[in-house]
Amino acid sequence: MAYRREALNCLYRQLNAKHKDVTSLALLSRCLSSIPLSNSKFSAYLFGDLHARGLVIARLGGGGSVRTVSSKAHCLQISQLEADIAASNPAPGFPAPSAFETPVNRVPGFSIVPAALKPSGFGSGTTPLGRLDATLLSREMSNSLSHGRLEETVRLFDDWVKLTDAAGNPNKPNILAYNLLLHAKLRLGAHPDGMYQIINEMESAGIIPTQLTYNFVLRSVFRQRDSRLAEKILEKMEQAGPEAQPDGDSYNFVIALCALDRRIAPALKHMQSMYERGFVPSKTTYNELLVACARVHRTRFAVALLKELKTQQLMPQVQTVGELAIASTEVDDAECALLTLEFLTQQTLGRPSQPLNMDEGGMVALLGTAARTGNGSLNNEAWNLLTSSLGPGRIPNPASYCARVHACASAGDFETAFNTVREMELAFGNLQGGNDPEILSPCSSLRPLVLAIARAGPGALDAAYYKLAEIHASGRPVCLAAINSVLQGCANIWDVDRAYQTFEAISTTFGLTPDIHSINALLDAFGKARKISEVQRLYEYMKELGLKPDHRTYDLLITAHVINRDIEAAMGALTTLMDDGHTPMRDTLFKVWRRCRREGDVKAADKLRALMKSLGYRDCYLGEGRRRLISAGLPVPAATY
Repeated sequence: MAYRREALNCLYRQLNAKHKDVTSLALLSRCLSSIPLSNSKFSAYLFGDLHARGLVIARLGGGGSVRTVSSKAHCLQISQLEADIAASNPAPGFPAPSAFETPVNRVPGFSIVPAALKPSGFGSGTTPLGRLDATLLSREMSNSLSHGRLEETVRLFDDWVKLTDAAGNPNKPNILAYNLLLHAKLRLGAHPDGMYQIINEMESAGIIPTQLTYNFVLRSVFRQRDSRLAEKILEKMEQAGPEAQPDGDSYNFVIALCALDRRIAPALKHMQSMYERGFVPSKTTYNELLVACARVHRTRFAVALLKELKTQQLMPQVQTVGELAIASTEVDDAECALLTLEFLTQQTLGRPSQPLNMDEGGMVALLGTAARTGNGSLNNEAWNLLTSSLGPGRIPNPASYCARVHACASAGDFETAFNTVREMELAFGNLQGGNDPEILSPCSSLRPLVLAIARAGPGALDAAYYKLAEIHASGRPVCLAAINSVLQGCANIWDVDRAYQTFEAISTTFGLTPDIHSINALLDAFGKARKISEVQRLYEYMKELGLKPDHRTYDLLITAHVINRDIEAAMGALTTLMDDGHTPMRDTLFKVWRRCRREGDVKAADKLRALMKSLGYRDCYLGEGRRRLISAGLPVPAATY
């Protein structure tokens, strides 16, 4: 035994001459303690060649295997250990570090935890606390922490710092002991204030906190969701020395915290600093920031993030992309909506059986954004994604078709709009099958197409008509609803001649039979021009075709008689409307009532007023005073009804 002690002392003297690092001495003593010492031939096998980089030690009975212990290598291992301590066991309720950082490729067979800090039986409950130095204290704390004894780890530190060394000076922990203490307190759920107090104690003792020290505190702050405190810690790290500079993990935590607090501007500022330091945000950080942009409708910031993700070929979560797409429709950001659709298309590309990542209502909202912004690319991207997601055998609902027509008309693509109307007519044009007749009505569903055609005047109407004639001349079928839209556009600009010529072309040029929507559009044109005789003849022609008047037909007849100041004919049309089982609207009754009062027919006016009261409509006189003030150009009080 005495021979062994003398050999060890000799070896320590040799090491002390070459290696001044206390940590390396402790690590080597750990390795030597595991070597089986023998009295025989000890000096021949124990001591190897000491060279500039390390000491080569040959193991007894190891078949000549050699292990080199280098102080530089162990320093690198300890630095890597500090990062792994945080990643090995995150605090309860805390996201795993892999969610915020890129995995590190490690060399196979290389142990990243130094042997001196791995759990061992030496000193665990057997070595008196007063005999431990700072390095052995760190090892004992690491043993307890590795076995999940968190309270014991903290107690070891607290009890040790209360003792004194051989010279009577208070014990002074090293940076590794402080980091292990912070790790244990983090897993115990300590408050950030208590964690930050430990950093203040370190600085008072002259110990410089490292990057890992601040990252432990950032994790505690993340648990409390305090983004402003996290920013202060990050700024302190940036102003500290090189050993405490923030890494990608630090920035990811702070950016994610700012995103969770919906503080977009500070998050983007720290992301810019992250780029300048050569770090790339993690996929989770991008995702949290995109969610924040969607919740507060900051889509212009989201556009820059989506472009960056597209450059790096990263795909955010599908739910986040869908939420951002809906947010872009609420602010009519076509560029953001188009980028989100491109990401969604990547998810369904080549997988026809993939279900739609958004419901059809969301796709209709995107088509509406394309219509309001006139973005043809967004229109085509949304429609292609919708049809591909539905798969074969299924067709979009009428609202999707109407939104598609509206978007094409806003972009000036009338040919695509007419083709879409044709598809809608084939899918929902069977009125006898129980479908809603308003689906193909130019006054309701197709009204955006009518307004787009008539907006530029007669020239646009002629261009739309010639486009239909060109489609017919090429042998492709022409949709009657599209012709009715042109016809209704002529009525909207009070062009009776163009309306009548278009109506005649339905049968002569296109070989189709007018429907009730064609009759109503021409009735509207005749009524606005006070051509009452043509209105009557058209009404009789409708009966010859076997078409049954609908509610709009009667309303147009009543309006034509009101414009012509024929109260008796208007009252007769109103009676016919009610006899056919229709309920007159308040606007229709009000128009007739107002004409009766202007013509002095008090009896008819009282009858209409009683009818409105029986139907539960608002009284005719309510709002009449306000209307007169508006017509006279006088100021209207807010409380006047």
